[in-house]
Amino acid sequence: MRLRRVALALAGLGLVTAAAVPAAATAAKPGPDSFRNAGKAARKLPTTNAQAAATACGLSVGAVNAAGTAGGYDVTATRPVTAKPLDPYKLFGVRSSASWYQESYGTTDFFHGLVLQGDNLYGAITTYTGSATTPTVRTIKLGTGWRGFSQITDSNYVYGVNEHSLLYGLHANGSLYRYTVEDKARSYGSAPGFGSVKAMTLIAETATYDTLLVLTKGGALYTVHVPVKLPMKPVVKQVRASGFAAFDSLVAQRCGATSTLLTAFDHDTNTATVYAVSKATGTSTAIKSYGNFNATFGAKVHFLLTSSGGLQRLGE
Repeated sequence: MRLRRVALALAGLGLVTAAAVPAAATAAKPGPDSFRNAGKAARKLPTTNAQAAATACGLSVGAVNAAGTAGGYDVTATRPVTAKPLDPYKLFGVRSSASWYQESYGTTDFFHGLVLQGDNLYGAITTYTGSATTPTVRTIKLGTGWRGFSQITDSNYVYGVNEHSLLYGLHANGSLYRYTVEDKARSYGSAPGFGSVKAMTLIAETATYDTLLVLTKGGALYTVHVPVKLPMKPVVKQVRASGFAAFDSLVAQRCGATSTLLTAFDHDTNTATVYAVSKATGTSTAIKSYGNFNATFGAKVHFLLTSSGGLQRLGE
């Protein structure tokens, strides 16, 4: 499965005709840290340890608030942390979102991602044409019966043999489900034992496995190593036994050769903490805090904004 096929469908170039959702202008002034350019920044992030030592790592975080407005933050791991707000625009209400991927064709830029709204899974696309700073928004319904899912995240391995893009969903029955997604979501395995998890994000995507970093309701962190092939048999390792209970959502991006820049959001206080996480090796994994920032957008849904071809996450 290719997330690009979903994007082409949404753009009206392939599978089905997408339904248009009007987008409204906001009072924010467009600038270099706008939502439109957020994914492009990922192409310039450090991918070696030497680059990471010379240039601060960063990540772009998308967010959707209760009013259905999309915005987010351009986060840089400086001391103190730098978090510049992204220009908001009218989207629609969502319960959870996987990563959004930026692509460019001539003078047109667009983001596409998978979102939950009510009982349904949608593909969503925001399109910027010419010098536009406010996008048009389109959606396509990819499946029903998603009411029981509280969290989704995805992999997008497009870096060599065995390319794959997989959607992971956390269900209220305590199971982790996996899907391929093209014109609709198709089951690709499941595993029980995840009833204590409240947040998750992807930290590694390779030809043979994906790795999720999950946060439990008790504040523990675990890695979930999931081989790409069936049957779906995750390997779970504890990273920290406690200390992260205040957080409600996680967003991760690669930093250097094999490390991860992690942003953890506390929805009660509208604050976020940025961490550098070494390559995951269980309880020996190094985690260093860069400090906090005020998540002034006030959203409870957060997700990665990145480019369609990278960075490949290699955090485990």
